[in-house]
Amino acid sequence: MIRIGTKWTIAVALTLACLTVGIALAAEPADLPMPTPAVLTADARPVAEKFASPGHDGRILKIIHNFPDEPEAQVALLDKLSAQGFGGVVANVSFTEYLLSEPRWTAFIRAVGEARKRGMMLWLYDECGYPSGSAGGVTLKDHPELEARGVYVADAVSSGGAVAVDVPPGDVMRAAAYPVKDGIAQLDQAVDLAASIKDGKLSWEAPAGEWRVLVFTQGVLYKGTHAEWSLAYKFPYINLLQPEATARFIDVTHAEYARRMGDNLGTNFVATFTDEPSLMSVFLREQPYSVLPWSPGLADEFAKRRGYPLDTCWPSLTMNTGPQGLKARYDFWQTVGELVSENFFGQLQTWGRQHGVLSGGHLLCEEKLLWHVPFYGDFFKCARRLDAPSIDCLTSLPEEVPWYIARLLSSVAELEGRTVTMSETSDHSQHYRAKDDTRPAKVVTEAEIRGTCNKQMANGITTITSYYSFQDLDDAALTRLNEWVGRCSNAIRGGHQVADIAVVYPTESMWLRFTPSREWVKQASPEADRLDRVFREAGNYLYKAGRDFTFVDSQAIMESTSGEGALRHGELAWRVVVLPDTDTLPLKAWENLAAFYRAGGAVIALTSKPANSETEFPSPRVAELANEIFGDAAEPQTHRNDAGGCGVFLPEGKEDQLAKVIDSLLDRDVKCGAGESPIHSAHRRIDGREVYFLINDSREAWEGSVTFAATGAGEQWDPATGKIAPCPSATDVPVKLEPFGGIFYIFATAQMPARRSEEPGLQ
Repeated sequence: MIRIGTKWTIAVALTLACLTVGIALAAEPADLPMPTPAVLTADARPVAEKFASPGHDGRILKIIHNFPDEPEAQVALLDKLSAQGFGGVVANVSFTEYLLSEPRWTAFIRAVGEARKRGMMLWLYDECGYPSGSAGGVTLKDHPELEARGVYVADAVSSGGAVAVDVPPGDVMRAAAYPVKDGIAQLDQAVDLAASIKDGKLSWEAPAGEWRVLVFTQGVLYKGTHAEWSLAYKFPYINLLQPEATARFIDVTHAEYARRMGDNLGTNFVATFTDEPSLMSVFLREQPYSVLPWSPGLADEFAKRRGYPLDTCWPSLTMNTGPQGLKARYDFWQTVGELVSENFFGQLQTWGRQHGVLSGGHLLCEEKLLWHVPFYGDFFKCARRLDAPSIDCLTSLPEEVPWYIARLLSSVAELEGRTVTMSETSDHSQHYRAKDDTRPAKVVTEAEIRGTCNKQMANGITTITSYYSFQDLDDAALTRLNEWVGRCSNAIRGGHQVADIAVVYPTESMWLRFTPSREWVKQASPEADRLDRVFREAGNYLYKAGRDFTFVDSQAIMESTSGEGALRHGELAWRVVVLPDTDTLPLKAWENLAAFYRAGGAVIALTSKPANSETEFPSPRVAELANEIFGDAAEPQTHRNDAGGCGVFLPEGKEDQLAKVIDSLLDRDVKCGAGESPIHSAHRRIDGREVYFLINDSREAWEGSVTFAATGAGEQWDPATGKIAPCPSATDVPVKLEPFGGIFYIFATAQMPARRSEEPGLQ
């Protein structure tokens, strides 16, 4: 086995080999246009016809990893799925002798042909189990130099006297002690302890005073990681920081499908489906050391992109070293995010565009902002390289459905102009039980499944793929569910979201606060935990108040222009921007937000005010802009300018006033009476039509009147029946919705909700 410290000629040779077979290693987004797979254009009927009688496009896709080998069994299975109303299948060549068995390839290609005869939609799953990248062990066979690697960090705190540290596995990179003064480790006074290591132990007699002792090693990442603790197969994993690793994964997997089924895979498949790839730089089970991502080429890439050596950064990634340490963290995680985005997701995107299919699939642990950093560096940037951004929904109890993840990934789609999004949906949490978990399985109902799908589709998901057990549901129930999802999906696909509120995705602020942990992120700083909480709660406050919004990253802000009280990004326009505990953004983003404020826009800062740019920590210029927008008060404050611009600061403990503040600034797009309501709405502008999707996110029936910010008569579209009825007015529309029900209203024109100038009465 080739391990670190040997010559890397094999890696170089592999790079050249990958280039010769045409796999692009480009750093920039693919120059090729995004494909429209031929299977997606097969049903060209007007949307109203597809709503009344939905075809395969839009219905639920059943995930089948192992098609039967026998032709008769394949036909029987596909006939049954068709009779139950499924729109198609997510599939792959059989996991048995994965990628290597000719009979299994023959069976798979035959099954695809049978599915396409029926007009079914197909997605191509790219792995044997998950996480995607190992190809069932094929990728790393004879190429161990491509295995995921990390920097292990052992640390100790001393007030003087004997210090003993167990050295982590792998090759020692650095061992040093740093005096700590006023909470800041002094890098320029480091004591080299490399000579104090013997037989895997560091022993040192520390002088009096406060000291932080660190040992850094680098080695293979497997023990304790997602690769080892996957509920599927357990394989060593590839290094997403290395372009050669992804190039080989593509060559043995995706390219093999193309070699056997033709270069234009879009004639058979909508998209590829990559499943939970990650850097593995998080321990799912506690280890005696923490971990950071690493690859053999990381230091060179860092120096090329950031202009100084990576070697100087390692101590600052684990402890407080002052302003220079904040810059090191910013630069390190920015570099990691760029490399994962380019080398893994970028290569999949480019390959897909070359072969007529969308690149789809979901990332790991979408739920917490704090998890995003160690797994991806920049989650949002990685998701931008998916042509079909996707999520995972492991529950089918609507109260638990992660609507905010759907909104996060659909926001990526909005910003990138994507029209296909996906959720891998199941009742996994209701059925899976660990060894010692004696809880009985929970059987979910048809209504709960409908509510689960509604909640995701109202937040931007257009394709539902299914691991459902569908226990106790007969064919009639499955047909109703499939027709419901098919109608809703067709009604919401295309066009763009109409939402007045943007919530900033504050990854740069998290970079500065993130430090590695020995298990998950349990040793995260209080500031990192706070940011994670404030970000999540900001979305929850808005959702609970019935306010739709778009998540935006710093790139979106920097690409936007301001005018007439709105921040505009293509067809999208936001009139309120929320900063959840966001103290760090690139200076251009801060300048654009200030221009938005000067043009009459509203900016709401929760918990903290702007402080840092990408180069200064803190930044005097950012402080000027913060004072201009929010004033200098530490208590809750509303700050206005002559153009109607408004800056609102809600310090820690006052974030729950967010919805109240927005109500004082902006009228509603959809009004469902006074107070909180179980009714949630999504508004899209599609082909000149104003499409409103209302869902009842409740186990109780709801009846009331709804007023839309629209004009004239419209139509009511019922996804239960496919019937379209006239709606005489957009005002005081009587609505009845069953538990977890939904309804569409379509109008020709919409009005912009009125901007208000009320004082929110902050407390």
